Amino acid sequence: MITQKVLNNKIPFIIVVTSLVTFHVLWEYFSGGVTTHHLLAREDLPGISNWWGLLTIPLLSWILLSLGKWQHYKNKQIYSLSKITTGFISSLIFGILMSLLWEFRLENILQYAIWLPLIIALFIPIHLAGNLLGFILGLTYTFGGILPIGIGCVLTILSFIIWTIFRKGIPLIFQKLKKK
Repeated sequence: MITQKVLNNKIPFIIVVTSLVTFHVLWEYFSGGVTTHHLLAREDLPGISNWWGLLTIPLLSWILLSLGKWQHYKNKQIYSLSKITTGFISSLIFGILMSLLWEFRLENILQYAIWLPLIIALFIPIHLAGNLLGFILGLTYTFGGILPIGIGCVLTILSFIIWTIFRKGIPLIFQKLKKK
């Protein structure tokens, strides 16, 4: 299975990701300059250049692939290879959708769609490394190499908290109440 090969041999995947990021930054450079993204899309706030993506995206890919391999071998039932693949592709598509909503200036839809992962976290674990990697890669073309990491990490942490509370915390409380 391809997911097994990617988890065991991260280098080719990271080379592909690095090549795509490099191509994107060079294309911007030769097309009028590398884009700088400002926090909250406000010019008066600090800007982050897409050049940073050459460092952050490959490094993050290596870290998340390593974490994904660890998650898979730790608990193969919850983190099966098919779930890792499905989560990665779904998150990649969701990230691309968020980018398209931003590019087409559909912020009124985007402000509600961004909460979708937190709703899904009530039912399935989406705080996995592969999901985060897919989401970040989906956002990278539009938002560069830093902002997607921040957005993705916040959503992942919130998803983990929601998953833990609703899947483990509430049943534990009911178990304790039954014993009394």
